[in-house]
Amino acid sequence: MTVDEQRIFLEYSKESYLNDLFILALTTGMRSGELRGLRWQDIDFKDKALQVNNTLVYVNKDYLLDTPKTPTSRREIPLIDNAIAVFKRQKVKQAENRMLLGDKWHNKEGLENLVFTTMTGYPINRDMLKQELNRVIKEIKKDHKDFEHITPHTFRHTFATRCIENGMSPQVLKTILGHSKLSMTMDLYSHVLPNTKAAEIQRIANLF
Repeated sequence: MTVDEQRIFLEYSKESYLNDLFILALTTGMRSGELRGLRWQDIDFKDKALQVNNTLVYVNKDYLLDTPKTPTSRREIPLIDNAIAVFKRQKVKQAENRMLLGDKWHNKEGLENLVFTTMTGYPINRDMLKQELNRVIKEIKKDHKDFEHITPHTFRHTFATRCIENGMSPQVLKTILGHSKLSMTMDLYSHVLPNTKAAEIQRIANLF
């Protein structure tokens, strides 16, 4: 998404029960399964970082936590203050839902500590995420008919694009995204580089 598209999306997603997940996808670059499999013990509020240790998968009609996609996918991601605030808000919101629903709150056994769940405490699968995202996009298109369709993976690409636009080195971005090779990062986001060339070359202007 462009900066304007990102702003529009976040405005329209405010009332979504997955709004916090959308925001954190845009501020961490995590994959959909990594976010849906994130547990509260993976978040270090004191040091402002999270550990990507798992990904949520749905196999044989059952949810389980699997190991991340590749060895480099197991990683630490530093958190900006906005992300910390969103996590704290999500924690309060989840506790309120749990108390309000009482015995109608249904955690999946073995997945009781997920950060993101349905309104009744159950894990969120890929289809649920896509359905909610499509619902938000449908609302946007009522007012912004030229808004392009996006998928959950769009958030990851958008995060990386914002990072490069704002001067993050590809090597650092590689570690945050969990790519195994720098070439993978460069190939995916090379479209951003032409837009930053003029600004980047000014870095050496003071040498002459």
